[in-house]
Amino acid sequence: MTFGRGSTGGIVNQATKTPGMDRFLRGDADFGTDATRRGALDLNTPVAPLGKGAAFRLNLMGDEANVAGRDVAENRRYGVAPSLALGLGTATRWTFSYLHQMADDTPDYGIPWLFNGPAPVNRANYYGFADGNFLRTDVNIGTVRYEHDFAKNIEIRNTVRYANYDRNARITEAQIPSGVTLAMPLSQIQINRNEITVQSEETALDDQLDLLGHFNTGRIGHSITMGIEGIRETSDPTRFTWSGVPTTSLLNPDPSQPFSGVATISSRVTTTGYTAAAYLLDTVKLSTKWELTGGVRWDRFSADYNQSVGTVSSFHRVDDMPSWRSALVYKPATRGSIYLAAGTSFNPSAETLALSASNANLPPEKNRTYELGSKWDFNGGRLSLTGAVFQTTKLNAREPDPDNPTLNVLAGTQRARGEETQIRGRVSKRWSILASYAYLDGKVVDSQYYPAAVGARLANVPANTFNFWSEHRLRGKWELALGGNYVSSRTASSTAPFDPVTGLVKQAPGYWVFNGMIKRPLTEHLDLQANLYNIANRFYIDQIHPAHLVPGPGRSALIELRFKF
Repeated sequence: MTFGRGSTGGIVNQATKTPGMDRFLRGDADFGTDATRRGALDLNTPVAPLGKGAAFRLNLMGDEANVAGRDVAENRRYGVAPSLALGLGTATRWTFSYLHQMADDTPDYGIPWLFNGPAPVNRANYYGFADGNFLRTDVNIGTVRYEHDFAKNIEIRNTVRYANYDRNARITEAQIPSGVTLAMPLSQIQINRNEITVQSEETALDDQLDLLGHFNTGRIGHSITMGIEGIRETSDPTRFTWSGVPTTSLLNPDPSQPFSGVATISSRVTTTGYTAAAYLLDTVKLSTKWELTGGVRWDRFSADYNQSVGTVSSFHRVDDMPSWRSALVYKPATRGSIYLAAGTSFNPSAETLALSASNANLPPEKNRTYELGSKWDFNGGRLSLTGAVFQTTKLNAREPDPDNPTLNVLAGTQRARGEETQIRGRVSKRWSILASYAYLDGKVVDSQYYPAAVGARLANVPANTFNFWSEHRLRGKWELALGGNYVSSRTASSTAPFDPVTGLVKQAPGYWVFNGMIKRPLTEHLDLQANLYNIANRFYIDQIHPAHLVPGPGRSALIELRFKF
């Protein structure tokens, strides 16, 4: 119930490492192909001088690596995350945490589309500038959490978080120029280098207050969470356009070419968004076999947008929207359950802290989700099976107005339905497996202004995905594992799925990637592990964007030494 706005396809739950009363030191050091160097350290210790239940935890990480099969691209990332807990195991608990992470990458926007598919070029082709492209980010996040147990069954919890994100980027996107025909030899095509340049700062101040209670009404048990939340978000990007940037060959790009061009500020924007929300969720235990969950959340989201450079403009938007969640769980056996769930969410026009004349007057897109699933454990938990069928529908998707391309209208319906299954188990004492499969039928169901797009697949949604991992423990403490991932073809656009030159669907082909692992404990405190990625060195497209595609890494290897004390 904490996510009413923007959770159309679900959310990713990030769990933060927090202090505990155990004393330990853990870490790893990694070295691999493509100049890969990685390290991580996790230290936790009680702090008796600060009182009962005081503990400190420190996490450090560093990662420098090139990208296998991709010339020039490089990632350099570092972080530190200290945290302090007071009063663990008592009725009143405090947690103070901080995260600082920075990155200084040589970014990779991959290769261009050529008509309806990826350009048939060498995987190593890099169309940017080795000394002219960069992506620098600096993240600082501070969090304070207070928890207090008023009674055995009542808890209050308040979390305050402030986050600041600085970003400075100049990234080259390779684009096929207009006028290229099917008959033109590839060797004659010169690529336009579209320079995407932005300097921005984003902030978020969030205060969330929760009250949690457990009580009975007769024989029926209740677990209630109610809360309020207030958020202030800001975004201040300055964007640039470039002229005079040199072109390069499609087949033989030159990343060592000196960067040149004339930059002009195209826009300078300041956006401030405010969210006020309240929510209530009750999980009702009707009996040992039946459980019912229901909740509602109300959001008020307002945004003020001002652009001072470029097309000077100012927009204000306020949206008030309820959302709800419900689920019914039936447990016919101790190790089996069946559930039916449903819920809604919404996407306001200023979801990404940006507004324009095209969407400032549009109410939010509305979404509805249904899911039916089951989970079973067999043979004392040695075998676990899960499965679900689901459907998410965007009831009023935004579309460009065909009579006025500068405006959007809520005139489309988009739907993703499918099923997923997973099996996890131990075949024997030495052999364990994990496999999962998902089918997604994502398509445009209705479009008021783009009837030709009805039935088209949703962008970047593969119909089939499959993965497996098989791990076998050998004698002598060795462990071997082999796994694979399959992703079927994906399209680049939902409303304009066909390439105008060929008339064919613009899509990237599906692919298989296989990975392997071998590890062995050296001592009670040391483990040695080696991983091999993309064993077959398969050339595949990992990321799809409307104007470019990013290939996945080629074959690479990594050796890791883990320690714990």
